[in-house]
Amino acid sequence: MIQNQSVELFFYQARKLSQDAHVQLLLCLEGDHWTEEEEKIHDLRVIFRQLLSIHEFYEPLLRLKTNKKIKNNYQLLLRSLGPRRKADVFRKLFHEFEVYWEESGKTIGSEEEKNRVLHSVLQNDRRKKELYEDTFQFRMLLYRTVSWYYFDSESLVKDKKGSMEDPGNEFIVKRFDRLLKKHRKLEKQAYSGEDDKIHKLRLEGKILYYNLIFCKSLLPLEKMKEAERLKKLHDVTGKLHDLEEIRMVLWKRRKNGEIQEYLEEMLRFFEAEKKKCFIKFLKIIQK
Repeated sequence: MIQNQSVELFFYQARKLSQDAHVQLLLCLEGDHWTEEEEKIHDLRVIFRQLLSIHEFYEPLLRLKTNKKIKNNYQLLLRSLGPRRKADVFRKLFHEFEVYWEESGKTIGSEEEKNRVLHSVLQNDRRKKELYEDTFQFRMLLYRTVSWYYFDSESLVKDKKGSMEDPGNEFIVKRFDRLLKKHRKLEKQAYSGEDDKIHKLRLEGKILYYNLIFCKSLLPLEKMKEAERLKKLHDVTGKLHDLEEIRMVLWKRRKNGEIQEYLEEMLRFFEAEKKKCFIKFLKIIQK
């Protein structure tokens, strides 16, 4: 029986990424508190996304129940870090608007009023304590999750007769072909401009992009050209997602009577930015 090279590659990547996550987590923590450096939090989120992506990619080789539990854990860790990411993104988008506002020569509202609007957008109304706020529980969930790669690996892989036969990483090559075809179909659906379809395309694109990078030594050059295109799509769909999120938040804030004219200008600005971003998106998927 031929040893399954694809399974070995999965565990190699999973163990390496889990070590990266441990190192990055230590950089993010200052005692029992999180760093204020958003780049470090961002890098930790990327590693969690990469871990999630390999579980999605190698899913046909993994036990359904165990794999689902691990994916749920990574999604929980990502959601916990979500408010920090959103706050960072919103501050950057507000800065883009401030630059535009200053260049237009318009003035509405005092700095105090504008800061109040920003604070109202950034505020996070939570009914229960976030996992993120308890650094010990956060670390324990991560360590319990990655322990599967080291101490319980057999329970993670499917045990089917013949499933270990994998000449020349045949599984990986076929898996990429299947996922690329699926991605092309999602591109056609996202052409409509519906936010949920664009978001779905973005998530599927992450799976492909990260795994193409991880497997680049095993794949022909034409497959790697796809990685460049996926990176462009990842960036533009991410921007579309952020612009839609802030647009929705501002739309709700309009009802609170806060500097109405200022909020209206912000809405118009971000809606115009979203239209420009969508045109860039269309140009990429039409190639």
